[in-house]
Amino acid sequence: MLKNYRFLFLLAILFGLNSCSKQEIVPVLQDKYEPGIKEPEFKGDDFIVDLSARALQPGERGEWKILDGKIIDSYVFFEDKTNPFTKFKGIPGEEYTLEWKRWATDKNVSSAQTKVKIPVLTIEIKENASPKFETIRSFSVNPKYKGTWSFDGTYAQLTSKYQDGYAEPVEKKPSVELHGYANTSYTATYNYTYAGKTYQFQKAIKTGDYTQEEGLYELQLSPGDRRVVADNLGNVLELNLQASGIAWIFEKPNTYPALKAFKKLRKLILGGSSLGQIPSILGDYYLDLEELNMDAMGYSTAFPENFGNLTKLKVLIFIPKNMADANSELLLPKSFANLKSLESFTVKYAGNVNFNGTLGKLSSLKILNTSVVSLTEDIGDLKELQHVELFCKRSTFPARFSECSSLVFARISFDESATGDLVLSPKIGNLKKLETIELITNKMRGLPDSFSELTALKNLSITAMNLQSIPENFGNLSNLESLTLYGSFTKIPNSFGNLNKLSSLFLSSKTETLPESFGNLSSLSYFNAETAGFKSLPASIGKLKKLKEINMRSTKIESLPASFSELDALEVLNLSNTQLKTFPKAIIALKNINTINLNNTSTGDIPDDISRMKADVSFNFYQVPNLTLDHLKHILSISKGKVYRTDFGYFSTGN
Repeated sequence: MLKNYRFLFLLAILFGLNSCSKQEIVPVLQDKYEPGIKEPEFKGDDFIVDLSARALQPGERGEWKILDGKIIDSYVFFEDKTNPFTKFKGIPGEEYTLEWKRWATDKNVSSAQTKVKIPVLTIEIKENASPKFETIRSFSVNPKYKGTWSFDGTYAQLTSKYQDGYAEPVEKKPSVELHGYANTSYTATYNYTYAGKTYQFQKAIKTGDYTQEEGLYELQLSPGDRRVVADNLGNVLELNLQASGIAWIFEKPNTYPALKAFKKLRKLILGGSSLGQIPSILGDYYLDLEELNMDAMGYSTAFPENFGNLTKLKVLIFIPKNMADANSELLLPKSFANLKSLESFTVKYAGNVNFNGTLGKLSSLKILNTSVVSLTEDIGDLKELQHVELFCKRSTFPARFSECSSLVFARISFDESATGDLVLSPKIGNLKKLETIELITNKMRGLPDSFSELTALKNLSITAMNLQSIPENFGNLSNLESLTLYGSFTKIPNSFGNLNKLSSLFLSSKTETLPESFGNLSSLSYFNAETAGFKSLPASIGKLKKLKEINMRSTKIESLPASFSELDALEVLNLSNTQLKTFPKAIIALKNINTINLNNTSTGDIPDDISRMKADVSFNFYQVPNLTLDHLKHILSISKGKVYRTDFGYFSTGN
């Protein structure tokens, strides 16, 4: 049975082989077909369509051709006209009839056509404005469209927001920022030229009011910046632009109009900034300003005419970067008279101020610190004035100065080149609150008798080398604590001794003696009479038990009274360049002395009594002609705890 199955299987195989040898081969690729074209596809590339004809067979060729439509070289073409699956680029908005022609292997030609409509060009103008920006607006388009912006109407400026490294006009950048004017309609137009045709795309906007956020943006600041102080409503109250490199834009309000938004600003610091002059925008828009600091700012010293609009201004500081010529004049505008709230006026190195008749109108003024052409009589109207620091080009002193009834401090110096004498007001004693007065002038020859009525005076400094006399009642200044008198007077009144609160005294005059009442200056701790004409000191000097330092360098002192040894508090004594002929033995008994200067004197005959002097005393004996080395060695051998600085060297003896 098994043999029968094997036989049948073999017959089947033989039959099958015989059948295969007779079957015909059917080709997979057709010899003939119509060259159809699928619907063109747009895949997002502008003006480009993907074409798709039937695939070519081996040995066949084909070619695309434009039968109808607008053709411009370089703008209308096939990527590969022999490829049935090529790309076609046309003119936006145009319609084309395209043909695909096929040459078969048997030379037969067949073709198919398709119509292509290139989409209309659309460029979207996007606005990327901050929600808090009303006049500064940003516009952008796809950067692949290289066109040009234009804006109808007048605007402040147009800046680029696109950084590509190319130097070209802002209008050609795809992203721009319009700085417009408030409440103005604008139409942004983007012009794009393609294939000889210009396309326009527009966006209309309407600006609102300037915002403070925009103003800060122009200053490269933000609301949370440490240079900005704002209230709970977001109003900017203070701006600190110290050393700011962008502050110069305040000079150009038409280019940076958003700066006008700071209408609540109270304090503005512009010191050391790039601002070149006092800007007019202050008087136009910052009407709530109370404090303005322009220290080391600007090159022009002129105040704008509208500065007087700052009627709430309390503090004004202006010092230009470059010092103005000492003889120049700074004429203030008449509008300065409107600054009724001004309390502090500091204008220095800007020329000599001419208040132009406005000084007396500054009714709230408390501090006046400046250089003036001259002191004018209307200063007497300043009833609140407390502090005065002035340089006066002319040597005139207004009689009404005595009417500044609140004055506490006055420092006034006068130009040495001025002509005429300076005469103080005969009623100057009416300044009952005056505690400090400093006068520097060579044009004053005397003091009025009423000067002694300045009963509150604590500090007095008069540097007037032509001052020829001191009033006899000078001692009535009973509250005086510090006194400097430089002049050519030859007598000090006896009432001088009544200054029992005086602790510091500088005297330089032609006076050869001090009154005996000098010893009554019981509070005196420092006495400087350098270059004065004194030849002697009163015997009463020993009563000055609080005196710690005496400087009588370059005086004509020839000797010291015996009572000098009673200056128990004296620590420092300078008698260099005096007329001393012998060593002043009165200093040996001084209990607290530690420094004695006897340079350039004839005090080299140091007595042996110096051995009884306290230890820890330092002597200066330079240029002492009658001091010999042998004598110095002798003194060193008997004197302990001393230091000697001499032309022979530095010597120190142990305790």
